[in-house]
Amino acid sequence: MRNGMSSRIKDPTGESRTTLLRVGVLAVIAALVATAVWLGARGRTDDNSGADKTPRDSSSQTGQQGRNVSLDQVDQVAPEAAPADGVVIPTGADQVDGYPTQFPQTDLGAVALQVEVAKAQFGFDYDQAATVAGLYANPEDKAVFEQRARDAVALRRQQAGVPKEGDVPPPASYAVTPIAYTLEELDTGYYAVNLLSYVTLTTANGNVSDGLYAGTQLMRWLEVDGVGDWRLVSGSTADIEHLVSTGQPKAVAPGAPQYKQAGWIPINGAPQ
Repeated sequence: MRNGMSSRIKDPTGESRTTLLRVGVLAVIAALVATAVWLGARGRTDDNSGADKTPRDSSSQTGQQGRNVSLDQVDQVAPEAAPADGVVIPTGADQVDGYPTQFPQTDLGAVALQVEVAKAQFGFDYDQAATVAGLYANPEDKAVFEQRARDAVALRRQQAGVPKEGDVPPPASYAVTPIAYTLEELDTGYYAVNLLSYVTLTTANGNVSDGLYAGTQLMRWLEVDGVGDWRLVSGSTADIEHLVSTGQPKAVAPGAPQYKQAGWIPINGAPQ
């Protein structure tokens, strides 16, 4: 990630332009919440205008398959201030089909889930996107997240200029790299995780666009089939209204004054 990015992009001839490609992404896997990502042509400096963040994920209820478990044991380990080297994000203790699961029962465990879901946003495969959505979602919300994931892939294909169905011709590609987070506790074992990511989209014509993306997800510690883990949840209007009314951190480049003001905590090892 480069520092000092701006919304004015330099094209290959060196002439600055303000035309940006606005890509709607349903965040978190191949997308789970409706947000917007601004991408600029390669040769960047970046978009400091931030993402349009309208959280779509929230939950104040659980059911038989996903029920609250040992919520009083969720440890608070996330630092209040950003360490010089950033925060080390924990990993899952197990895997399912190569995707990490069983994250720590800590507030940073919720961040870890958001990071893994974001990293799984790649390519243009509908089934892969839906699979990841179903894996990490509260079972009660599985169908909703799977549909959002498929919708996101369809939009991504459109933006990359590739067919809506079938094989995707090279060099088209899409990738997300998480670089920072913020964390808000909404209730015991229930968090809003905001993730700042670096996004790169390569079209079928070989045009490369990149920029910053800020997305919000809601995570709840749940027991599913007897196993406790962090899960993406979709829920109440009240939670969504709270997040919208309080405002969520904007997508700004590390090193910009607004970056610290937004409260972003850098992730250890991520490009800054």
